[in-house]
Amino acid sequence: MRDRALSAEAVLLTQYDAALALPSVASDSGLTAKLKAIREEHASHAVAIQAGYTPPSAPPSTTTPSGSAPTDAPTDAKTAVATLAKAEQDAASARTSDILAADGDTAMLLASIAAAESGHAALLLGGAA
Repeated sequence: MRDRALSAEAVLLTQYDAALALPSVASDSGLTAKLKAIREEHASHAVAIQAGYTPPSAPPSTTTPSGSAPTDAPTDAKTAVATLAKAEQDAASARTSDILAADGDTAMLLASIAAAESGHAALLLGGAA
């Protein structure tokens, strides 16, 4: 459960890094600030997921995580924001599904992360920063 969530957070961090590297994003200070703030929240999610967690000794799964990075990376700010919003929605949905199979503490953590991801999607789709 936590492995899947960690993998999803790594994918989101990669997607935010790619978006922040776009010239059309870098030239928009407001958008850059918003994306950096959301990216930092994902970094915090990864730290929280790892806290007190010992991964299983089994080899990592070769399946693609839910919310995997798209093969065609966006090339402009508008497409990048739309792609990130969709990724946030997908991640929130996946974490919500994971809650049903998680133990109490993990379920509470995943619920918090899912709520944050839903909020991120709303911000990206036009909500205030």
